[in-house]
Amino acid sequence: MDGKTLMRLEFNKIQDMLKGYTHFEGGRQEVENIKPASDYELVNRWLDETEEAMEFLRLQEPLFLKGLKMVDKEINKARIKALLTPEELYNIYLLLKGAHNAKKYLTHEKYPRLSRLVLGIEELYFLEKAIAKAISEEGKIKDDASAALKNIRSQVNVARIRIREYLQNFVRSEQNQRFLQEAIITERDGRYVVPVKQEYRHEVKGIVHDESASGATVFIEPLAVVEQNNKIRMLLLEEKREVERILRELSDKAASCAEELKRNLQILSRLDFIFARAYMAYKTDSYRPLINTQGVIEIEKGRHPLLGKKAVPLNIHLGREFDILVITGPNTGGKTVTLKTVGLLTLMAMCGLFIPAREKSKIALFKNIYVDIGDEQSIEQSLSTFSSHMTNIISILENMDENSLVLLDELGAGTDPVEGAALARVILEEILRKGAKAIVSTHQSELKNFAYQQERVENACVEFDPVTLKPTYELTIGMPGQSNAFEIASRLGLPHYLVERARMMVPESEAEISNMIKRMKEAKNYYDNLLRELEEEKKKLKEEREILLKEKAKFNQEKDEILSRARREAEAYVRQIRREADEALQEWKELLKKKEEPPKWHEIEKGRQKLKRISLNRMEAEEELELKPDREIKAGDYVFIKSLSQKGYVLEPPNKLGEVVVQAGIMKLTVKEKDIIVAEAPEEKEIKWKAETFLKKAQHISNEIDVRGKLAEEALMEIEKYLEDANLVGLSPVRIIHGKGTGALRKAVREYLKNHRYVKSFRDGMLNEGGFGVTVVELR
Repeated sequence: MDGKTLMRLEFNKIQDMLKGYTHFEGGRQEVENIKPASDYELVNRWLDETEEAMEFLRLQEPLFLKGLKMVDKEINKARIKALLTPEELYNIYLLLKGAHNAKKYLTHEKYPRLSRLVLGIEELYFLEKAIAKAISEEGKIKDDASAALKNIRSQVNVARIRIREYLQNFVRSEQNQRFLQEAIITERDGRYVVPVKQEYRHEVKGIVHDESASGATVFIEPLAVVEQNNKIRMLLLEEKREVERILRELSDKAASCAEELKRNLQILSRLDFIFARAYMAYKTDSYRPLINTQGVIEIEKGRHPLLGKKAVPLNIHLGREFDILVITGPNTGGKTVTLKTVGLLTLMAMCGLFIPAREKSKIALFKNIYVDIGDEQSIEQSLSTFSSHMTNIISILENMDENSLVLLDELGAGTDPVEGAALARVILEEILRKGAKAIVSTHQSELKNFAYQQERVENACVEFDPVTLKPTYELTIGMPGQSNAFEIASRLGLPHYLVERARMMVPESEAEISNMIKRMKEAKNYYDNLLRELEEEKKKLKEEREILLKEKAKFNQEKDEILSRARREAEAYVRQIRREADEALQEWKELLKKKEEPPKWHEIEKGRQKLKRISLNRMEAEEELELKPDREIKAGDYVFIKSLSQKGYVLEPPNKLGEVVVQAGIMKLTVKEKDIIVAEAPEEKEIKWKAETFLKKAQHISNEIDVRGKLAEEALMEIEKYLEDANLVGLSPVRIIHGKGTGALRKAVREYLKNHRYVKSFRDGMLNEGGFGVTVVELR
């Protein structure tokens, strides 16, 4: 891609924006070296990386990039066996730490592209730990860097403490204070001294190290601390040698990993560049474009990235119905911005950047983008300007092909209108012949006709408001720009008769075309307004529909709550009936247990009548009760009175007090509305069936079952049915006769009884009960 093209489209400003989102110099260098690509797979990979980085940023920050430095100089220094400083080693440590954290956080199935990138990172833990142990965050050698260094520094500290203790006592002594300029301790050349007045210099025994500028004070090291100061000096020399040894050791380790460090630095620089693209996408409200190699551009609501939100959104397409778009319209109307926007968004996509446009906007990949965009031009410009532009256009025509995008601003301007129009036409014909895609802005009316006459060429215009005399900056495809010179002149105050005389001088054909364009625009405005009204009505209908759906949902919820409440009340009645039925059945079981005293007929009849009453009076009203849809109670409704367990018909609907008049049999009752349920006609009940089944079983069931001679599976099926019946009538214990035989049937029966829900316990029969050929079962 020609560097001049990048400059004319202001791509350098996009690079500056990207640099502002990087974390360190490595990312900034990557931004500077960015080049648009036309390879479909490569650009898609870059876009994938940007998308994955955006997903990462949605959850957390890439802290592993913060604080990194470019350590290429340090790496090269280590390679030539030079001694690295603590600060340089700490910078290498930050690189190592950032590298292994990048690998830790980005090795994830959610980030396949980034995972593949960080796979090349070498995690040099041995070097990272060695530097971390020896170098502090301030870039200083730690005391614990080695045992020898720790011992030396400990001795230095002890010696300094002793010197300071002695000198503190020295300066506080009343005898010595008259000799001192000030009662303080200071240092000269790394040795502790005291400030002594010049006239008393011979009174204080020691070594003179310095004197003040005025000569009134001399700095003396008392003889008592000379030995300790000498010791400190020797220890400091030892410390220096030990520090150099530690730095040499770390520098050698860094030199052995020079290639790995350099590769890690390259990967982290690339990651910084990728995350800068993601940051910029978020900040500029950008989306991933759909790229193609068919030369199709479809930008919806695109904005020039350097104008931000103040830019008027642009809708433009190219490459499907037409290959050349001719844009006409007034100066300062936005033609040049349109060309730059298309060119710049294309370059951004070709660099793996998201673009400030709607989702699924389409961008074509071109091998070359050719641009001829300058400042505003007119016939008054000098020939040199025209020559410069023609030289540029000639170069474009020679080099372009079907994989090129051509952006020409003010084509045909800067010379005689007739000649300029002719040149512009043949230039467009050549672009069309070579199959390139082009967007051209012009003032030449001849090119409007050319666009109408040629296939694969389309007109477009930037709109202008003749009332306010201001451009709207909106692009309309399919319609040429209309000259507003007469309207603008009239609005600015040119006499009406002069405007009319000028109109009369316009050729009839031009006037007809102008009127046709005017009528087309009026029709378009009418239909655009109609479309907006329809959209508003559609929006209102959608809102009303949402309101109705919410009300419906609320109604259904209330209905479900009412039905649920009614069901809960009905279930409560059913549970009460079941308890009464269970009590009646229990009485039957107690009667049947008295084998030696069989129940009297009147006792059996009494129990049967009790079950019948439960069936007729309660289960009719509850078990088979069908709730009707929720509605107001009205006269004639068949209802169930919950408190009385009676049914009847409504004579009078609820009054203001919520009272309902109900005819229940021969009685006329007044009950509360909440005490009644609208019901269907009752049917025969399950409890009645259960009662009849119970009586039948009780009359015929035996206390033993014989399964001898049967296969195990068949025998167990009969035993299961028998135990159900025995449990129903409360018969216990019962005997299962399986015989002795081989013992297989006995074993199967006992395995079956171990976990049976009705069996409390079982045992072998006594001798008088059949012995091992019988199993006696006690039911729960």
